[in-house]
Amino acid sequence: MIRPRLLALGLVLLAVLGAWPPSPAAAQDADQAAPGRVLVVSVPGLTWADVKAHDLPTLEAFFAGAALADMAPRGVSPRSGPGDAYLTISAGSRSTTQRSVDGQVLAVGEQSSGSLAGEIFARRTGLVPEGQFVSLAWPALERANASKPYDAVLGLLAETLVDAGVPIAAVGNADGTDSVGPSFERQVGLALADSDGVVRAGALEEGLLLVDPAWPFGRRLDHDEVERAVQAHWPDDGSRRVTLVEASDLARTLRYRPMVDSARYRRLWAEALADTDALLARLLARVDPSRDLVIVVAPYNLPGDRDLTAFAMAGPGVEPGYLRSASTQRSGFLTLVDVAPTILARLGLDRPVEMEGRPATVTASGASLDHRVDHLISLNAASRFRERLLVPTTTFEVVGLTLLAAVTVVLLTAGWMARWRHLVAFSALTLLAVLPASYLARGFPLEDLGAGFYWAFILVFGLVAAAAATLAARAAGRPRLALVLVLALMALVLCGDVMTGSRLSLSAAFGYSPTGNSRLYGISNYSYGQLVVPACVLAAFLLGSRPEPWRRRAALVLMLAALVVLGVPKWGSDVGGVLAFTPAIGAFVVAVYRWRLRLRTLVVAGVATAGAIAAFGFLDLARPPEERAHLGRLFERVGDEGVGPLLSIMRRKLVANLQVSTSSLWVAAIPVALAFWAFVVRSPLRPLDGLRRRTPALGAGLVAVVVAAVLGSAVNDSGAIVGGVAAMVITTTLVWLCVEPERVEAGP
Repeated sequence: MIRPRLLALGLVLLAVLGAWPPSPAAAQDADQAAPGRVLVVSVPGLTWADVKAHDLPTLEAFFAGAALADMAPRGVSPRSGPGDAYLTISAGSRSTTQRSVDGQVLAVGEQSSGSLAGEIFARRTGLVPEGQFVSLAWPALERANASKPYDAVLGLLAETLVDAGVPIAAVGNADGTDSVGPSFERQVGLALADSDGVVRAGALEEGLLLVDPAWPFGRRLDHDEVERAVQAHWPDDGSRRVTLVEASDLARTLRYRPMVDSARYRRLWAEALADTDALLARLLARVDPSRDLVIVVAPYNLPGDRDLTAFAMAGPGVEPGYLRSASTQRSGFLTLVDVAPTILARLGLDRPVEMEGRPATVTASGASLDHRVDHLISLNAASRFRERLLVPTTTFEVVGLTLLAAVTVVLLTAGWMARWRHLVAFSALTLLAVLPASYLARGFPLEDLGAGFYWAFILVFGLVAAAAATLAARAAGRPRLALVLVLALMALVLCGDVMTGSRLSLSAAFGYSPTGNSRLYGISNYSYGQLVVPACVLAAFLLGSRPEPWRRRAALVLMLAALVVLGVPKWGSDVGGVLAFTPAIGAFVVAVYRWRLRLRTLVVAGVATAGAIAAFGFLDLARPPEERAHLGRLFERVGDEGVGPLLSIMRRKLVANLQVSTSSLWVAAIPVALAFWAFVVRSPLRPLDGLRRRTPALGAGLVAVVVAAVLGSAVNDSGAIVGGVAAMVITTTLVWLCVEPERVEAGP
């Protein structure tokens, strides 16, 4: 048994890791200046590439003194439109919309279909509006979000501000159509609508617009009217207040994109940006930089455009640099759900527990504006490049697995020559080594070097790693050493990466990217199988043919080490991985010690899994709130709201699981793996029996892999992708073992 001192030492180490001191960014934001007014300027579609490419003197001067970030404009869908973007700001949680009606935010006395908007609102809701504007679509928007498993509380931002006595106002109007009939595009009001769908104050009427045939839909903002509207809700009386202004000409131009060619659109977009820059100059003239906070945010982009957008914040206590949040855990990245918590935090107000997002914190930087903008552009480019790599790299691995499995079946059945067996074994090692190579490739600026460099790197690395492992095995006279080295490389690359900040996983083909994933840290669902399968197989090899007590302890320590990497919040932070791998460790122990599988054994496994989740969750809670990962934030919500948030997350993961499980090529690896498994178990040659005679503990490792893969697919929102990756790694490993030579002549 493992000595109590070692266990105590391990627990102390976990506690130290979990109670990691707060970052300088967190300490800086704890000392921010007294709250004042907050001006939020919405600039739909603005990217950092736009800032680089256009002459925008006001925006550039503002950005020079601001903290910046790439914004992932995610609502329920990976890319928001205007309605779900502003509703996500309103709720501080991912939200959805009814696109055909979400812009119907009208003045109470405004006519629509022969009735006053206030009357229509009263008919639909049974409420008398207490404000200037009403969302006629509010009941439909609430129904749409009630059907989603995100627990979005629409209007939560406005309710929190009003309850604290903070006046709010929304200003903007993106109306416009080239068709017959009216067009209401006033979604900006949704961001500050209360829980009834009422916008207390602001200016959203037609009076904000001028007729100008040269502009999209023949309308543009009247800067004088916008300035007057802001002035009316921006008194310099020392009070706290929030005013949201939309640069609606940008919104209109985005909607006009399908109606013009590319050259015309670029010109219209440049004109809209220049006009927005001039409007911002007038707004900033009314800001007191020593007291007022200004946020510039691009909440959505062109339909179908997956580029990250711009976010910047300047004001008291905000130094030039980058922004991050507990949602992203990465400097230079925010998500749309973080906007509302950031506004509340800067006003000294507590974030409602129902809000999914977390406040932005500042990481100061002495870099120039050009350098910071270039850095954010490169992060976006890397993310987009990763999306182009994912499918072809997956295809390479799955097709390679299929070919290897088929050739191995033919080879073993026909009894081909040894040289063919060596070639298949070498190919299997290469296919496995390509996986860690895909992460190591992120050490280079792939978005600049191109796809050709990426493929050359991972293929050459795979071949070199396979050759080096084979030569090492020949030199040692131990054939299995080649497989051990490649599997160890796969696991160590992932462990080393997550323990040093997951820099390689960001925008790696099998990592994660802000344009495609909601989580940007820790062990990804693609990475899980690449860590746990090597851990299980290497633990089985470590037991050898004579599982002496020290070997058993060493194998168990190896698997527990993998569990620690998966679960520690500063490292893997993989809740689903802990849920799946803890029972896998139990299955390994049961198989090694040949215990009978009883109900008591299953109960112990369940208790151990719950204990592991609780341990890692409380470690996360021990960290400062602005540093907590998703498990600690879930513990926060369960402590405040009960099990409701947990049930919602389980439902959301189930829905996502079913969707992803039918759409990824990784799923194809599962039937290939099952077919090969059937061959090694049931064919007359019975290759698996031979493998188990040579390595009696291999069966325990395979049992652990199956448990880890099945449970991993069940509890993660990536569904069968998790099982597909694990199936690919273990099947390629079995291919190598099936063609493994009995003896390797030692080299000189």
